[in-house]
Amino acid sequence: MQRKYWFLILLTPFLVAADQGSKTVVENTLSYASKVTLLPGFFNLVYVRNPGMAFGLLNNLPEKFRLPLFLVVSVLAVIIIGHLFLQTQARAVLLPIALSLIFAGAVGNLIDRFRWGYVVDFLQLHYRHYYWPTFNVADTVISLGIALLIYDTLFSQDQSKTAGAPAPEAETEALGEKPEP
Repeated sequence: MQRKYWFLILLTPFLVAADQGSKTVVENTLSYASKVTLLPGFFNLVYVRNPGMAFGLLNNLPEKFRLPLFLVVSVLAVIIIGHLFLQTQARAVLLPIALSLIFAGAVGNLIDRFRWGYVVDFLQLHYRHYYWPTFNVADTVISLGIALLIYDTLFSQDQSKTAGAPAPEAETEALGEKPEP
């Protein structure tokens, strides 16, 4: 089995379980909108039900439109990420990790939408009176995956590894030629 699949096989179940486990603990131990201060002036646990997209976007849409829209968008995102993953070259490392992270986060939030009809958010960062929107483990994993994806795109030495095309060395070796040093 190709190495890239091991990233998906090992990361996805672990991260989805961590995401769903943390959300279940929040659902079962915190009351809605309650706050637990962990690092005063910086970090709180706050139980929030996010019916919208990231950062609460479109949460004012009527539920009869919002839930089906977000379910369709989430399922399409999972399918697209899976397709991109399959197109990734076997020797790529950073790209399959990035896509596995994004996939795991998307699956975690998709499960919430099917399970509860909203996404459970509970991590709140702030400095004085400046608050970052409340988020969860899945959002963190998606953000990390996107950061790795951007890094891979901008700083990859071999652009062909992300485009699905064979590397120049592979083409010359296939023709029986030795690549230049």
